[in-house]
Amino acid sequence: MSHWKLASSDRAFALDVEASDNSPMNGTLTYQGKSYSVTGTWAASGSLPQRSASAFALSGFTGKLTEGVPNFIAATGIMTGPGGSPTKIDIQVDSSSSADGTIQRYTGVLYPA
Repeated sequence: MSHWKLASSDRAFALDVEASDNSPMNGTLTYQGKSYSVTGTWAASGSLPQRSASAFALSGFTGKLTEGVPNFIAATGIMTGPGGSPTKIDIQVDSSSSADGTIQRYTGVLYPA
């Protein structure tokens, strides 16, 4: 299992997850001051002949679904570097608010924090 801890240069977005060698991921995404518990999966480049890039997807939400007004988040990305220690992640994130019905998008690059 590897620990990925990366952030945008302006620290507006941070990723802190455990990534298993056999693909499951779980941890926290922090975006605009909100922390989201997330789970997902990843596929390593070269693990199959057809895979030329390491890609992942994560999703989650804030708080508890049965209490309050949760925000939801989904992220996809392409990782550069070895699976145990990414040197860069190109990421796209969408978040939605059940409080005000808005959707926000973030596209950027994350580096080791």
